[in-house]
Amino acid sequence: MEEKREREGGEREEETMDESTEERESDLDESEEESSGKKLLNDERKEMDDEDCERRRGECLDKMSDLEKQLFRERLNQVKVKLDEVLTGKAGEYREPLARLKHNMTLRTQVAGNYYYYY
Repeated sequence: MEEKREREGGEREEETMDESTEERESDLDESEEESSGKKLLNDERKEMDDEDCERRRGECLDKMSDLEKQLFRERLNQVKVKLDEVLTGKAGEYREPLARLKHNMTLRTQVAGNYYYYY
């Protein structure tokens, strides 16, 4: 009995090996067909990719140009607003240094007047 099982097991192993070899060969044939088909597709894709790349590049350049113009306009508006604040005296970062400058100017004018008067 055991001999039958061993023989059957050996035959089954051989069948399995034969089947796996056939499967590998058919897989190789299929992969060769796929690779030749892929080459054609890759060539077509390369052409499409080049055209698509140029189109997308143009779109990106247009968007970038629009964004640069928008940034320039926004920055120009910010500068105008800041200039209006300075001219009306509302800009705190300019008022304090201006007050110090006026104070120093007043002191120097007084010193110059005293110097002129006494000498």
